[in-house]
Amino acid sequence: MGDTPTVEALLRNWVDAFNSHDLDRHMALYLEDAILFGSVDELQVGRPAIRTYFAARPPSIRVKRYPMPLIRDVAPDVKVTAGHVDFADGDTPSPYRMTWVLVRTDGNWCIAQHHGSPRFGE
Repeated sequence: MGDTPTVEALLRNWVDAFNSHDLDRHMALYLEDAILFGSVDELQVGRPAIRTYFAARPPSIRVKRYPMPLIRDVAPDVKVTAGHVDFADGDTPSPYRMTWVLVRTDGNWCIAQHHGSPRFGE
């Protein structure tokens, strides 16, 4: 796993892994039993299911913009984030809202829960 001693490092690593379509690097950012509620109706539970979800996306889709989200402390080793991300396949934008529950384990931040859903009307 890439070093993720800060939430900002985790966000950078997530975007880099997503954009490179490096599923091993991407999955290393999630806890083994993480939960993902993405743009499909099914809840993805655990790294294998989350890996399958991301493996199905076209490699041409990239994060175009992901400004630092709002970050709130829940406990010393738990944070939640909320923000907007802009994906794009070529020039076709796809704006999303994104929330994460992050947990620090062994000095690194990992994703425990991830929610992403399209923003409509933009």
